[in-house]
Amino acid sequence: MTLYGRLDVVSCRAFPASLKGAATSWFSRLKTRSISTFAELCEQFVARFQSNVKQKKTTVNLLNVIQNPGESLREYVTRFMKESLEVRDLDDQTQHAALARGIRDLDLIKDLAQHETRTMKEILE
Repeated sequence: MTLYGRLDVVSCRAFPASLKGAATSWFSRLKTRSISTFAELCEQFVARFQSNVKQKKTTVNLLNVIQNPGESLREYVTRFMKESLEVRDLDDQTQHAALARGIRDLDLIKDLAQHETRTMKEILE
């Protein structure tokens, strides 16, 4: 909305053009003259749709990615790597520890205990 300048009237009138789907329905149901400033419109919009915002993944999310029963190691690693791409500023050591923690294949756990790995490259090899 910053493209439309700082005028509340212009911003409020241009705002509906940026909406689609449920947001358009929400906007069309607002009572006439129920909002007096663009800041108030923004506040109500955020209050209504904040839960729809995709939350950023953290290392805690990654630590919860574990190998499911019946899931092959390849499937688990693929799923884990996909999840790890969404974690911002993820360092190799944390990624390695999270991957190793989620492995449920007993043979691989034994192998990792005998042949310690420290990096993602080593554990993936």
